[in-house]
Amino acid sequence: MSGKCPLGFRGIILLLLLTAGYLMVYLLYPSVFRFAVVGTILGGILIVMNPRPASWLPFLPLVFLLGGNTLPLGIFYPSVITLAMFGFFAFYIVDKIAWNEPLPGLSLPVKLVFIALALQIISIAVSIHIHGQYFWNAVREGSSVFLFMPLVFMVPDLCRTEESLLRLSRSLVLILLLAGAAGIVEYLSFSGFSRVDISLGYLYKGRVSSFLGNANVFAGYLELAIPFSVALGFWEKSTKWRFTALIAALLGILSILFTFSRGGLFSMAVGVGAVLIYRFRKRLWIPVLISILFVGFLVKNADVFERQMSFFMNPGELINQPTLLHRHVTYRGLWNQFLDSPGTGVGWGAKEYFWGNTRIYSFWEIRHSVSTKSIQHFGGLNSLFLTHAVRGGLISLGGLCLIVLAVVIASVGAIRKVPFPWGIGLSAGLLGFGIHQIMDNFLCWPQTSGFFWLYIGILLATVSIFSRAENAA
Repeated sequence: MSGKCPLGFRGIILLLLLTAGYLMVYLLYPSVFRFAVVGTILGGILIVMNPRPASWLPFLPLVFLLGGNTLPLGIFYPSVITLAMFGFFAFYIVDKIAWNEPLPGLSLPVKLVFIALALQIISIAVSIHIHGQYFWNAVREGSSVFLFMPLVFMVPDLCRTEESLLRLSRSLVLILLLAGAAGIVEYLSFSGFSRVDISLGYLYKGRVSSFLGNANVFAGYLELAIPFSVALGFWEKSTKWRFTALIAALLGILSILFTFSRGGLFSMAVGVGAVLIYRFRKRLWIPVLISILFVGFLVKNADVFERQMSFFMNPGELINQPTLLHRHVTYRGLWNQFLDSPGTGVGWGAKEYFWGNTRIYSFWEIRHSVSTKSIQHFGGLNSLFLTHAVRGGLISLGGLCLIVLAVVIASVGAIRKVPFPWGIGLSAGLLGFGIHQIMDNFLCWPQTSGFFWLYIGILLATVSIFSRAENAA
């Protein structure tokens, strides 16, 4: 065996200099600056190696899954994926300018989203100049829903062929496989029982969150991802990828059960059910049989999944459960606040406080006051629609309705024009996700918001790809 180092003398010197540089940054500067320097260097090297943004599109789902940590930057508290999104958008714009390429055309759903953005900007301006909310609070909270909105026109522009669409779709399957496997491992690592719902008679080891940090948010991601993976599993020509997609869907379903999210289970069932009915519409006995087997599995393990099963098997007791009673109190209070100021709401960036300053459920009625200093985290108000109604009134609620309309138009167009599995698989996931937003607000979380806009972008890309193929034929 030769003892010669393959790096050579220059390679060794370069490695030592890089190590010394990193140690200097590590010792003299805070972690935020260190991460920024390392990220910039690595990003620059990767871009030089492959200087077109389309090549990096399949890696976005991995960044969205793993980049949920926040980095405090002065009055801002961006997540890693928010910074990555800004960087990717800048990369996209620079690439357009460098190659002198025209900007992409805007379909009707994208135009509706831009109108929604304009309404949201108006709502933010009203929050600042009429309600007197702290400027940066209003800007930060009001813009959170639209941080990943550029994906609706970037993805169709970068993903132009069936090959690139398949590559991106398989990337989503692998991310679901990773997230689902992490959720199962997390559940198996629990010891003892959670005390969260023990007073209600529910005994479970804990609620899994995988890489998303919150069980309900993890359920929101799974609602989007599982139906699409199921559709791909029934369509894939490659046995290896068909097996991978179905295993990913199975791990995702188990993970959503272990989140113990009732809304997540229902929304996932709606999405997967839509895919199965569409796929086997001429043999409906297959989805019926699958449904019976799934319900039988839940009933057989009702002691484990009692928190979710009570929602379906014993709905009469739900009114006595604090976990749902506080939502009733909260929603009623928020609706009354909306009626007090239906036009403009209380303003984005408003300061929240509980009526009575107590956590007793009967007093869990969220109130708002004018903010005068920076707020690190904003509450989601348990409902996407109530959040927009209370914060921005009819102006912001109108913008949200335009986003819903854009998704509906894109989904209908995809189901009509795009073959299985993309049209129904993506649309079913968005349908389940949308249903859950009546009870929760996942668009204020960067990870689920990123996946939401990414799935819409892929949906629009499929319409564009297959429309061009049809016209060419």
